[in-house]
Amino acid sequence: MELNQLRSFLSVARTGQLVRASEQLHLTQSALSKQIKGLEDELGVLLFSRTPAGMVLSSAGRRLLPLAAKTVEAAQEMSALAKSMRGTVSGALKLGTIIDPESIRLGPLLSTLLELYPHVDVSLLHGISGGVVQMLREKQVDVCFYLGTLKDPEIAVRQLALEHYVVVGPAAWEAQLRGADWPALAAMPWLATPAGSSQHGLVDQLFAERGLACHTVVEADQEASMIELVQTGVALGLMRERIAAPALRNGQAVVWPGVRLPCPLSLLYLRSNEDSMTLQALLAAAQVVWPAEGDLAA
Repeated sequence: MELNQLRSFLSVARTGQLVRASEQLHLTQSALSKQIKGLEDELGVLLFSRTPAGMVLSSAGRRLLPLAAKTVEAAQEMSALAKSMRGTVSGALKLGTIIDPESIRLGPLLSTLLELYPHVDVSLLHGISGGVVQMLREKQVDVCFYLGTLKDPEIAVRQLALEHYVVVGPAAWEAQLRGADWPALAAMPWLATPAGSSQHGLVDQLFAERGLACHTVVEADQEASMIELVQTGVALGLMRERIAAPALRNGQAVVWPGVRLPCPLSLLYLRSNEDSMTLQALLAAAQVVWPAEGDLAA
């Protein structure tokens, strides 16, 4: 059942009329009737007797009315308490960021955080996934974004979304890539990324599992540089599908069809710090920006 249904039940019980109750709740009579009917169906009992004079509580309705009032009152108290807590959460929060701000929804996250908890003072430290995890372990940051999987009993993982990595090459290499097996792929010129980055670990894993090592010619630490080098024919590389998408649509790059790797985007924090009010404030804001369904099925 929903709180709106309970509020409708209380209002109709107080006024005895759908017309007056709908005016109080700013609902149409039809919408109000549907809410009452929905609540009755949910509970399996009739709450009112419909008479020419109005709505009269049934015996079941009279017994359930006090419980409905307590439930609505408790919800109001909870909302008021949460609202008061927003103003009391204060302090510094150090956030480790990675990749581009748009992909981690940095703007919406901080906007939501400061709207809900205006007294939290946020500072940002940028790096690659492996680097920000080390900063977390050394307590240089309180929480950080991370691309990849991590198993560490001291670190809690809040998954936000699921990215996918693909092998992207210059458009001129399309025929060559289409027929390439793993050894042929490894022999082509590759873009390397810094040790500790999500791409570096994934590329190493892909080829090591097959007893191979790729032939790297250039190292790049930003995906914008990587896609530019791919488009101009320098090398191929492993990169996030969403970053490569514009170049693929424009015919400036192609994807090798042999692999599409899922890679979670998460927030990490030390379990020993999970009671921090500023950390919990950030996690609450993240829940708003990344709803439970998020991009996990993307």
